[in-house]
Amino acid sequence: MGSEFDRENDAAIRPEEARCGSAILDAGKSPADWVSWLQEYRQINIAERTLREKANRLGACFRIGNAMIITPDQIDEILTEDWKCRSNRTSEARSIGSKAGSNTTAARSPVHIDKARDRLRKLARGTG
Repeated sequence: MGSEFDRENDAAIRPEEARCGSAILDAGKSPADWVSWLQEYRQINIAERTLREKANRLGACFRIGNAMIITPDQIDEILTEDWKCRSNRTSEARSIGSKAGSNTTAARSPVHIDKARDRLRKLARGTG
């Protein structure tokens, strides 16, 4: 479950005697630990509260009582969540069927307006 990063760096963070053999407990970190690591090693500033909220919203965390543990796979999911949202926005705007209505913001074509006007005139005269 842990990434290559954790196997290389866990020894400095968690001494061998602190490991228990659980992939989640050995590779996972608290939100505060992730915030510190991101700031120190990647110069990424994120508030612990923001990280906790995103983890909760995505279900990308494990809980033991009130404690939260986030694994490397889950931190990847949390960090890529914003990119997924941006790339999916266009698909959300598509209408499905006539109930959704038009999502077109462009002005109507003069050609279509003239054709519609001609059609209404013919109907009014009774020749259409």
